[in-house]
Amino acid sequence: MNSCKEFVLDDVMAITTVPVSDFNAGVSTWQLTPTISGAAFSPTLTHSITIGQQPAYSGGTLIPIIRFTGKAKDQESDNVAGRLHTVNVTCEVDDRDSGSWDHLLALERTPAHLLLTFRDGTRAFVLATEDTYLCEVERDGAKTSVSFNIHNLMGIQLITS
Repeated sequence: MNSCKEFVLDDVMAITTVPVSDFNAGVSTWQLTPTISGAAFSPTLTHSITIGQQPAYSGGTLIPIIRFTGKAKDQESDNVAGRLHTVNVTCEVDDRDSGSWDHLLALERTPAHLLLTFRDGTRAFVLATEDTYLCEVERDGAKTSVSFNIHNLMGIQLITS
């Protein structure tokens, strides 16, 4: 991933939300790098919600994703000191399960970091705060879409093994 140009990532297979209150990143060297060592990265997934094919951990909440609709975009702005990134992650979901709508509304109300899993197995992290997190759920009768927008200084960070 080139951190100096806008790029689009298709084939997001899973989006796992980690409430900001569950995982305080603190001051770490990986916060300012484009990659994170998987060995040094272990967020708590106790209250996570996964939009995907399976939950990130055995007790996680799952909202099924509509295949081939997951996309992630990381756009960098040169107009802001520190090179602010705008990360946008979108997908369509299957909300026919009676509890899905409640979980989708919880995503709008609870600021969360995002763990992204792509079709090729690559994983990535998007750091958020209460002030930089925005989630919108839209339902138009035929489909339900979810859009996450996060502004941060790192953009999408790859998790390396």
